Amino acid sequence: MKAPKKLLRREAGIALLTTILLMLLMSSLLIGFVLLITEGQKMSGMNNDYSRAFYASEAGMEKITADLGTLFNKNYSPTAAQLAAIASQPPILNGIVYTQFDGTSGYQLQYPTAVAGGPPVATVTQIKSGTSPYQGMTALATPYTLTVTARTQQGTEVKLQRTTQTVGIPMFQFGVFCDLDCSFFPGPVFNFGGRTHSNGNLFLAAGSGLNLPDKVTVVSNIVRTNLSNGYPTTTGSYGGAVNVTTGSGGMRPLAYSEGSLTGTLGSPANPAWPALSQGTYQSNIITGATPLNLGIVTLGTGTKPIDIIRRPIPADAPVVTQQRYFAQASIKILLSDNPADIMNMPCIDNTTQPFELGKLAQTWAALQASPDPQITYLRGKLGANLVPLASAGGLATYTPSSEVAPAGDGYWVAPGIATTAGFLKIEIQLGPSMALSPCGTFQDVTLEVLGLGYVGKNINPTGPVPLLASPILPGLPVAQQAPDAGICPEPFPNALIRLQRIRDNPGPGNTGCGVAGGNILNRAGTDFWPNSLFDTREGAIRDVSPAGTIGAAPAINYKDMVTPGGVMHYVELDAGNIARWLAGTIPGSGPGSKDPLTAPNDFTVYFSDRRGNWVNGALLPGPWPPLSFTQNETGDYGFTDFINSPVASGCPDKGVQPAEDLDGNGFLFTYGQDPGQALKPATLWKYLGGTPWTGGYSPKPGVPNMGTNTSGVAANVFAPYPGCNITNNPSGTAIWPSAYIIHANEARENPTFFFRRAMKVVNGSLLQTGPCPGTTGGAVINCGLTIAAENPVYLEGDYNSNSGGNGWADPHVATSIVADAVTLLSKNWNDVNSFSSPFNTGGRISTDTWYRVAIVAGKGFSFAQPSYGGQDFGTDGGVHNFLRYIENWGGQNLHYRGSLISLFLNHQAVGIFKCCTTVYSPPARDYTFDIEFLQPQFLPPRTPLFRDVNTTGFTQLLLPQQ
Repeated sequence: MKAPKKLLRREAGIALLTTILLMLLMSSLLIGFVLLITEGQKMSGMNNDYSRAFYASEAGMEKITADLGTLFNKNYSPTAAQLAAIASQPPILNGIVYTQFDGTSGYQLQYPTAVAGGPPVATVTQIKSGTSPYQGMTALATPYTLTVTARTQQGTEVKLQRTTQTVGIPMFQFGVFCDLDCSFFPGPVFNFGGRTHSNGNLFLAAGSGLNLPDKVTVVSNIVRTNLSNGYPTTTGSYGGAVNVTTGSGGMRPLAYSEGSLTGTLGSPANPAWPALSQGTYQSNIITGATPLNLGIVTLGTGTKPIDIIRRPIPADAPVVTQQRYFAQASIKILLSDNPADIMNMPCIDNTTQPFELGKLAQTWAALQASPDPQITYLRGKLGANLVPLASAGGLATYTPSSEVAPAGDGYWVAPGIATTAGFLKIEIQLGPSMALSPCGTFQDVTLEVLGLGYVGKNINPTGPVPLLASPILPGLPVAQQAPDAGICPEPFPNALIRLQRIRDNPGPGNTGCGVAGGNILNRAGTDFWPNSLFDTREGAIRDVSPAGTIGAAPAINYKDMVTPGGVMHYVELDAGNIARWLAGTIPGSGPGSKDPLTAPNDFTVYFSDRRGNWVNGALLPGPWPPLSFTQNETGDYGFTDFINSPVASGCPDKGVQPAEDLDGNGFLFTYGQDPGQALKPATLWKYLGGTPWTGGYSPKPGVPNMGTNTSGVAANVFAPYPGCNITNNPSGTAIWPSAYIIHANEARENPTFFFRRAMKVVNGSLLQTGPCPGTTGGAVINCGLTIAAENPVYLEGDYNSNSGGNGWADPHVATSIVADAVTLLSKNWNDVNSFSSPFNTGGRISTDTWYRVAIVAGKGFSFAQPSYGGQDFGTDGGVHNFLRYIENWGGQNLHYRGSLISLFLNHQAVGIFKCCTTVYSPPARDYTFDIEFLQPQFLPPRTPLFRDVNTTGFTQLLLPQQ
């Protein structure tokens, strides 16, 4: 049955209404969804924009933190300008600006200053973190506040703030620091003091006793059972107690069985060690410490600690160059055979070429008449004392082309040839020190320094008491031993450096000291000799006095000869004069208003002498990285076949022992044992009048007085080393570092055979540096003096303390010496005695001497004790022998106060440790750590720092005015 139409219409209306309501509801839902999506998109956009701002701010924070850390690594005392430069270089990001709400910079670096716009002020603090390897040490800490505000194009802003501090821990706060293995095995009681750290292993032994009263930290292991050469300390003379602090002033002996290993290296770990270290000793002696490295190591690619004393290399990044003493120096003294090796380095005044010393290799009359402007300048300064460079003698009839020299004159080179030559450049740093470039501004002062004099005194004047066992040379009288090296006056009392000295009994009539009325007498080139000494440690293969004789009657004893490898040619540095010159107190000269600057306002001397250091780098074995801009200077001795422990004689075995691998590349280098320098272009050697001597630099067959005998050894000059057959020299000669020079005295007047260059520091008993420039507030502190040398250093006589006065109570300044090796010479030392008694310590008698100076130097690797030699042969000599000796110190006191830092391997003074027959007899060691170094204001200039940057807080600032 059909429904009524009226009812159908009503139902249709309801359906329509329902449909409309549903559509309205759906529309409402759709609008809601659209609004929700729109708001979500808007919120998402806002979140995305906030995220962009946040991560941009975080990126800026990481950059400014990293830039601060990099700057601190290269300069622990940054200037306000350097810090402002960091704050002016935010990261560049699309759509991001670093501004605050008021339009000011949103990339800020704030720090405390003493005066507005001044540099940051460091505060002295003690590191208290028990997890830090520096815990308990005093540090120079500077707080910084880093604020970064990042703003997007849409106006979203995020502000982050970090508080941080740069921390510098001075190296000399350690009593003893070893970058490699460290050894103690003293005979008498040794109680140096200060903290001890080894980046390698620590070997502990003692004869009468060893005291370690401060904290001991070791990266690897502590060995009690053996010396570093493997010799067991349970036998022999090593039964003394090794007393280690337990904290709070207590001490306890560390037994043989109480090392971190059960035996020597390679043995199992001692299970009782953790309890001993952390419990019994209260963590005052620990292993597993964090290695402590210098900035030059952490910032460089393949750089090593020794690079702090080396010249820059071509691949140097500015941040690495700044770590070198070369760039930090107040005054630097550079010598090379090729001027390009000096001029092609950074941090050089390239407006002035190095001075060619060969210009002085003229007659005195020629010097007085020379129109050369440099000679004219020196003539104005020195007048009649403008004297020739030391040169060879000979008869007037000598003809260079004849290759025949007159017999008996003692010279091995042609007459008139300079025996001390090369190129010299001396510069001072004017400042501002350590700017954004690798170094500050340097100015050449070579002629100014030479104008103060360059000749030293006669150390062996005429007298009736024979010194040498045989006549010096035919036609010359026998000299006497000078009882006091100061018996002759210095011809140039204000000289900073002395390149040569007045010879024994100079000139016609043998006129004693060679000085009268302040003027040098005679003034011929043959009246001067090079500065040289014989270092028995470098010159002897083994600690054995050579036996036998050579020649017909009167025969010459081998024990009276010297070896060329031990004849060290040095430049003398007058520490007292250079301190006064830097302070501007030497009348008529010195920096004066130039005021050389180094942060923190004190004085650093850098010295590098590379004369005779040359090799064709292309012919070296293996991938050798160039160490100079010409790739011909290495800075190394160049002779690594020097241990040969399986052979009792020590003769080269032409193989590489691990202890001979100084560069860690597995290659044997012998270019340094070639005296002929056959690979050296003659054009690099410039002598008289700029004319190269085609015979090379050092004697070899074919040049005057150098004919060879049947064994290939130069006749009348050399004797072969008994038992050694040397046939691998590139020059084809048998002359090598351990051949014997028959007449020892001839070694004193001739050029050096090999790369045997050094510095001798004298006249340093009382250093007068004066108040530091820029000292403000509190007590006025005298400037310190640091001497850094790429070469070995010989420190002669009292230094920074006067044993004729009050010892450590004398006036003193903060001093340090940094060198390839440091040998202490007593104030009784005379170079002549080292030639007259090369293998007899009885002819080299010391006297009580005082030294107050921190020492940074190298040492050698240890190697296994061979079947011959003493108990300690094969060790590096231990901490007690880290400072070298070449005198008979028996019964005499060596007073030393400072800090002992063994930072690298020797690369020039490679002679292995030897005691106690021919090299030295030990002193009574009055050694103490200088506790003044615990106060930063008393640290030597440019003290190397272990550096760190610590974050102390991090937050996001939300309020607009924050």
